[in-house]
Amino acid sequence: MSNNRPQRLGDVLAGVIDEMGLRKKLDEARVVEAWEATAGPQVRDVTERAWVKGGRLYVKIRSAAWRQELQMQRGRWKERLNNELGRALVDEIVFR
Repeated sequence: MSNNRPQRLGDVLAGVIDEMGLRKKLDEARVVEAWEATAGPQVRDVTERAWVKGGRLYVKIRSAAWRQELQMQRGRWKERLNNELGRALVDEIVFR
């Protein structure tokens, strides 16, 4: 017998996303969006692109000086980013 109880739309959508195997891709997109929101205008200006693979956020930086500065602070950036996301989706940040 089927369950005819009303369900919250968010719960239904979460189930569909999980069934279709889209959770990982959505999380990766959220990480990139959160990087752009967290980085601020100065860092965004030197960021060529950002992508996620295997729990790592890769950020291509145009300037060697900025890349070195960001690399030295990557632990702080990771913490800020995961706080912005509300959970630990980023294991490591790699600046290239």
